[in-house]
Amino acid sequence: MSNPKTTTRRTGPDDRLIGLQARAALFNLLAQAFNYPDQLLVEKLVSGEFTAALDEALGILEPEAAWTDRIAALEGKYTAAGQDKANLLLELEKDYTRLFFSSKPRLVYLFESVYKEGKLLQESTFEIARLYVEAGLNLVDDFKLPPDHIAVELEFLAYLYYNELNAVKKGNTENEALAQKLQKEALEKHLTNFGLTLAEKVVAHAAADFYKTMAAVAASILAGGR
Repeated sequence: MSNPKTTTRRTGPDDRLIGLQARAALFNLLAQAFNYPDQLLVEKLVSGEFTAALDEALGILEPEAAWTDRIAALEGKYTAAGQDKANLLLELEKDYTRLFFSSKPRLVYLFESVYKEGKLLQESTFEIARLYVEAGLNLVDDFKLPPDHIAVELEFLAYLYYNELNAVKKGNTENEALAQKLQKEALEKHLTNFGLTLAEKVVAHAAADFYKTMAAVAASILAGGR
């Protein structure tokens, strides 16, 4: 685990870059968490890479929050000696499937359109897709899931924060402004309300500590952006 958190908020130019890097990293981790679990995720959990990155990002973005102990507990569970990767993957697959696919009635839906309009592939789906196109992404080549899947929307925010970070470093004010504009639209019109609703349901219904923790992180970071 990383060193204990400081409670000092970052305010300087370099600190802005650090904050953008942390936001990009955190939204990327959340996207990984809410995609279907795979061997790569398990490898990152067992090696401690995932929890170390999570601890570092939250230490920058929410230094006053009590995340350290919770992440340490998660790390201790998944990096314990003799961890069976196959069993861990099966545990995550079972809980993910129960939460998002097999429960009747469905405990949690993965798609914004279901929460907003009551069924898949509605106007909100096409609205978020238009933001992806405006950002220069190719819907066919860059995405394997529907545009309003929670993991895709989270990854889109990570992409935008990386773009803003790179634009600031290069002094490209046009790209910086576009990244900020798209972040604002994606959060205010799509991800914040959708993500908070989904996260609250996952916290309430998940069995795996991993999903409970990542849903709590999502709820905290999205609520803080309001």
